[in-house]
Amino acid sequence: MTFVVVTTEMLPVGLLTLISDDLGAARSRVGLLVTVYAFTVGLTAAPLTTWTAGWPRKRLFVAVGAVFFLGTVLCGLAVNYPMLAIGRLVCGTAHGVFWSIVAGYAAALAGPEHAGRATSIVFAGNSAALVLGVPLGTALGGAVGWRGAFCAVAALGLGALAAALWLLPGIPERRASRSSSLSGVLRLPGLRPVVAATALLVLGHFTVYTYVTPLLHDVGAFSEAAIGMLLALYGLAGFLGTWLGGALADRRPQPALLGTIALMAAALLLLGAGIRLQPLAVAAVALWGIAFAALPVSLQASVLRLAGTAPDAASSWYVAAFNLGIGGGALTGGLLSATTVAALPWAALITVLPAVALVRTRRAALPRLLPR
Repeated sequence: MTFVVVTTEMLPVGLLTLISDDLGAARSRVGLLVTVYAFTVGLTAAPLTTWTAGWPRKRLFVAVGAVFFLGTVLCGLAVNYPMLAIGRLVCGTAHGVFWSIVAGYAAALAGPEHAGRATSIVFAGNSAALVLGVPLGTALGGAVGWRGAFCAVAALGLGALAAALWLLPGIPERRASRSSSLSGVLRLPGLRPVVAATALLVLGHFTVYTYVTPLLHDVGAFSEAAIGMLLALYGLAGFLGTWLGGALADRRPQPALLGTIALMAAALLLLGAGIRLQPLAVAAVALWGIAFAALPVSLQASVLRLAGTAPDAASSWYVAAFNLGIGGGALTGGLLSATTVAALPWAALITVLPAVALVRTRRAALPRLLPR
């Protein structure tokens, strides 16, 4: 299901030109479909997760999947830009709740000692979407039209929904606690720094990633074919990062998180300094793919450990921060790229330093939660 959700989220990036030409909308307006989607998730994840806190997890998972399916179908049937935007808003509201519950659901099924590994399996769908889902959706859009691409993803979502309904076990419901409220969960030791660090790191990442194609083409002098291969390399490296993040998050969560942030900083530094030297740029993209795939796994595993009996409420804040970072990064990158795209890696690097400081402010919180 994560494969379907992330593919749907990022599909307008690959179909931007087709949608723009067909609907007569400026490319900048079509690009806003990603930004508005991210802000919708960021603003609705926490309140909707709280509102549905009493629902059995399997029932909620299926309900969220059904809403997401309907939103994707609406996108596939859209005859104008407002209808497409409404479909994206419907998907965005489901997206926030989905990511708020899915990691906690997986961790509950796997057991606390395997929470990191379970989270990495969930996030493997993310990497698969970037490597396979978006490129295949883009190719399908070129063959049968952008609406056909959305309808194909909706069909995959329907299949995943049926499989979930048939195969997923239920889990015992948790009793509500004081810390389960949105305000209460933020008072848990160490959670606020991790949530704030998430927003900063994702903002930095998407400041560059949203405009990585012009960066590689205009500054790095890569051809369009080479850029496609580099993006595939980024996605393939993400599989390694997801596996490493899951393996290390269970054993040494704090060093794993700090090490992942350090690797992301090194990748951005290498990209900024070596973008005009193509071998260095290739190495930077590979390191970046490993780092950013491992980062959500480490962050989400940290949130689950800090959350105690309120994993969904805590995850909703994480999801909100993550998606506000996506929207903010896309806007920041757009503003900076108007001057020069070469500055984007350096601007992103600026967000890493305060993120490290935030994670280290409560570094004792995670070791206390390690299994003994």
